[in-house]
Amino acid sequence: MGYYILNRKIIIKRALLNFLLKFFLPTNRMVLNLSQSLDKSVSLRQNQLYKTYKNKLSLKKRTYLKYIA
Repeated sequence: MGYYILNRKIIIKRALLNFLLKFFLPTNRMVLNLSQSLDKSVSLRQNQLYKTYKNKLSLKKRTYLKYIA
């Protein structure tokens, strides 16, 4: 999933969850399913960010080593 699609899904799910928590208990099945879905989306996004960070870091190391050698 792309960066913007995943961010948009996270924003929508978070807003919906906040709205539903005003009217339903946190133990409601619908709220629990939405919360779990939001957790999955957030973990996917964190994984994307980590991969991007590692990629940029390895590129910097390769460039640095190229200039040293």
